[in-house]
Amino acid sequence: MARVKLSEYRAKSLLVGEVYNGVCLHSETLEQDIEKLDEHASYIIKVDQGMKKRGKQGLLRLNVTAPEAQPAVQSLAEKGFTRFIAEPMLPHDDSEECYVSFERTRDGIKIMYSEHGGVTVEDKPESVREYSIDDVPLPKLFVQHVTEVMNNQHMSFVEINPLLVRGEECLLLDAAVLVDSAGEYESSWNQNDIVSTETLSKLEQAIKDLNNNSPASFSFKLLNPDASLWMQLMGGGACITIADEASNQHKTQYVAGYGEYSGGPNTEEIYLYTSRVLDQMLESRASKKAFIIAGGAANFSDVKVMFKGVIQAMKERQARLSSQNIKVFVRRAGPNETEGLALISEYLHRNEIFGSVHGSETVLTDVVSEALEYVDA
Repeated sequence: MARVKLSEYRAKSLLVGEVYNGVCLHSETLEQDIEKLDEHASYIIKVDQGMKKRGKQGLLRLNVTAPEAQPAVQSLAEKGFTRFIAEPMLPHDDSEECYVSFERTRDGIKIMYSEHGGVTVEDKPESVREYSIDDVPLPKLFVQHVTEVMNNQHMSFVEINPLLVRGEECLLLDAAVLVDSAGEYESSWNQNDIVSTETLSKLEQAIKDLNNNSPASFSFKLLNPDASLWMQLMGGGACITIADEASNQHKTQYVAGYGEYSGGPNTEEIYLYTSRVLDQMLESRASKKAFIIAGGAANFSDVKVMFKGVIQAMKERQARLSSQNIKVFVRRAGPNETEGLALISEYLHRNEIFGSVHGSETVLTDVVSEALEYVDA
């Protein structure tokens, strides 16, 4: 079990209910999403990916009309974000803002409350005090409603800041909610509602999309876009051994990133994965670059099928690979190993980008040493 964060849109949808008037905006469906906005209203548009202190980071836009929404979202999307929320502006005085959080503990739900909210509460941390459900100075129906939603939706933490209290009405200007991941199948939220504060590069997002649409497994974490050593690795255990070798040789700064695929991907999927990694590598400003294709002995992933996808991606970029004097280093084993290695070896030799090609007779980490020797030369 783990505590994961819901998008603000989903959190407020659950806490406020049917009267919630926010609109979820996504960069991929932006034109359709914007059609849901009221052309006569002014909105606040915020990045909705679990970020804190969005105002200080420039991750929100104020008083945005419907016609202005698309360029406003695009200006935020340029920072690497894909999910946003639009809500009608709610005029109020800063003095109305207060802070409240509900946290599930072993002894029950603990409430922290302050009559100061927004950024003001950060300057007055001593004003935040602990209360029980029975004595917190908030409308009782509101407190009861939040705790009921927490129980029904497997929420472990709810933070509302700022909260506006007008008589018996409580208005949520900003909300953050953590839920127990084990409660997904008994709740109204799902995996699509879970957000991360980490922004993905175009490469990472493309690999994530590939992973989400395939029974095979794909991953990539970009560490240094201007690095010399680029790796396309297969199989989790062997990949860690290979990737760590650069660190063992005190050449971590050469490593562009870490990723792997497994689970028997087909030729098309290998082609797509290789294409994304190659495109990123070709943008690197390193003066000398090596591309490592390596892994242990596959159980059922066809080595020949894999290299057909790799070669297809390389062919489309061959001119740029050659012009940047990139060399390719291979170590792979498994079904159809001999045929697959012969296929990639012939292609690399013919196009003068051959670094080395090895099969199961070679130690996994040798290929990294060879690639490092090339970029260091």
